Amino acid sequence: MYKNQKYFYDALKVRDNRDPTYSVNLPSHSPKMPFKRPFQAENINRSMENNKCRYSEKHLDQSPNQKLKPVAQPAYFSQEGLLLTRNSKLPNYEPTRCSSNENGIIRAYAANTNQGIVRDYNEDRVSIILNIVKPQNRQHENWPRCSFFGVYDGHGGSTCADFLRDNLHQFVIKELDFPWNPYEALRKGFAAAEQYFQDFAISQFNKGIAERSGSCAIVALLVGDVCYVANVGDSRAVLCGGNNKSALPLSRDHKPCDELEKLRIQKAGGKIYQTQQQQDDQQVLVGPLRVLPGRLSVSRTFGDIEAKLERFGGKPNVVVAEPELRSFKIQEDHQYIVLASDGIFDKMSSNEVVEIMTKELDANSNIHQGCSIGVEQVLKESINRRTLDNITVVVVAFQGEQMKRTKNEIVKRNQIKKTVQAVLGNQEDQENTPGLINTYKRYI
Repeated sequence: MYKNQKYFYDALKVRDNRDPTYSVNLPSHSPKMPFKRPFQAENINRSMENNKCRYSEKHLDQSPNQKLKPVAQPAYFSQEGLLLTRNSKLPNYEPTRCSSNENGIIRAYAANTNQGIVRDYNEDRVSIILNIVKPQNRQHENWPRCSFFGVYDGHGGSTCADFLRDNLHQFVIKELDFPWNPYEALRKGFAAAEQYFQDFAISQFNKGIAERSGSCAIVALLVGDVCYVANVGDSRAVLCGGNNKSALPLSRDHKPCDELEKLRIQKAGGKIYQTQQQQDDQQVLVGPLRVLPGRLSVSRTFGDIEAKLERFGGKPNVVVAEPELRSFKIQEDHQYIVLASDGIFDKMSSNEVVEIMTKELDANSNIHQGCSIGVEQVLKESINRRTLDNITVVVVAFQGEQMKRTKNEIVKRNQIKKTVQAVLGNQEDQENTPGLINTYKRYI
């Protein structure tokens, strides 16, 4: 458990701008936590509460004088199977934030972020704005209902992810193109946020403070009944839709192994390389593909001025913050979207994430509780598969069933209207059929 309980709510902010008291405004500094390694007794003891059959007796001796010997698996696994079961809690557990009421086309949502089992810090951030409020100078305009969901996977420190969590949506909203041209508003807003943070990082360097942080971003912007997805980096958005509730990709991972990204990087004068390290047992460990300059394993980010600015050894247009945009009109067979950091998808496929989420939603009559449990089960599964990164999941469920019921009701009303009008024929007939008139008025 975090010593500073404010840390979790600082990493994950949910706002309903109609109610200013609903905002969570806490310091943006993550507390320094003592690192509990996966093999330490405290971790095993906590995860063993519901998994006593998973370890032999010698692993259960928690004597403080006994040195815990390394085992073949991290503390949350055994040779026989998984240690994080459905009822066990995540390491450094904090409750999932979820909705309690519907909000326009949003039926429910839930979000959680966790540092994982390897790192002693969490650089992931989440921002949820349920109802975007019009700027003062545009109060006369008639805006549709708008919501904003963002997952920011920081690296090299949390400064850039903190900045995006608190400000990226503001840059988008302030564009004159918003909300009538969301594509342009997102492009211009992302570019303005990138420039602002680069200027800030340069000012920090001028003060002798090395600001090297960067962040990926996956954003879902809902404008009326249309969802716009903007991606910078290797976080991912997935739509569950269709009669078979399949996983439909809404983003493309921006990694140097992607052919389109590889061509773009090389055209801009960048290089792609891969590290190799030989172990004592003669095995060779191969690292991920990385971009030079910057030595990043992702090809699009915010921040990272050492990869982008010549003053710091970078090269312009190699690593960029240009978003890749997609959109879709929300239909009745669209169930929900999932936004998640690469710590999830490093170990799980999009189909596997959707399968877990769909299973929990189908098993719970309360959609809000189903979203919450689904988020936690995805986090647990990624840990059980030994993800090494911070992990974050956001799910947004749509009013698909309500839209279907509304559509069926409209069809029913139209059928009744046609039947009644066919029987009545003309105004003179209506005076002799008051019962039919009342039936007509009841359903129309």
